[in-house]
Amino acid sequence: MDINYEILDSNNKLLLNMMNYHLNSSYKGNMHSHHYLEMSYIKDGSGTYIIDNKTYDVSKGDIFIFSNTESHVLIVNSNSNIINQVIHFEPRFIWSQTDDSFDSRYLSVFFKRNREFKNRWDYNMTTTIKMRELFIEIEEEFKNKSHGYELMVKVKLLNILVLMCRHYDYLWEDSSNIKDMRQGITCINNVLDYIDFNLGSKITLKDLAKTAHMNVSYFSTFFKKYNGITPSTYITSKRIEKAVDYLKFSDKSVTDIAIICGFNNMTSFYNAFKKFDGMSPSFYRKS
Repeated sequence: MDINYEILDSNNKLLLNMMNYHLNSSYKGNMHSHHYLEMSYIKDGSGTYIIDNKTYDVSKGDIFIFSNTESHVLIVNSNSNIINQVIHFEPRFIWSQTDDSFDSRYLSVFFKRNREFKNRWDYNMTTTIKMRELFIEIEEEFKNKSHGYELMVKVKLLNILVLMCRHYDYLWEDSSNIKDMRQGITCINNVLDYIDFNLGSKITLKDLAKTAHMNVSYFSTFFKKYNGITPSTYITSKRIEKAVDYLKFSDKSVTDIAIICGFNNMTSFYNAFKKFDGMSPSFYRKS
């Protein structure tokens, strides 16, 4: 893996990263998912992407996208090497601005797909060619770190998302005015901060709804609108992300890590870890 480029929020939480994975035929990936949205640009090589129950051939120049509910794994062809440029980003990286330039409408390609949707973008379309160029431009922004590069990364990512939405001719929601949208963004940001600061404790739907000043029945719908997944799935994914850091960078036991990350028993921790990372916590640490 090459340099990991990152953009963090004011609390040092990851909003976006870009990585170049260099994979050979001996690479053994695992079906996995995560609360981030993902874009994958195959710079070189060939193989196969398995995405839930769908299989796609992979070749140089292909672009794939994954929602935060799709499990996926990349398999490298024998006698081949793949360079896979991956962008992971939090939905709030797009909608966290307080004006109408950045909002949840631009994520419709992840959350509101039509029946004809395919994870792989049509290879020779003008849209796909432009998207490849934008991937490279985003990487250049990270490398050069010129004044305002983080905003430029966001603008170029937004450009990709708009191209995707145009490709599928989505009808964007327009039922809320800008004032309502800003209030919603403030509420959901408060909820995400609450989750981040309380991952090691019990978090109830009632607690989250109270933080958002909403009734419980409406809150789950509201949360999914902005993040694409339910509150419980989001919380579990964040806990697994925290557990991965402990497994990588500490010598704490797996049991201690489970407790620190808010799991009340080892069975739920193992099941959740395998669901999101495709392997057990112990095997992950060894590998």
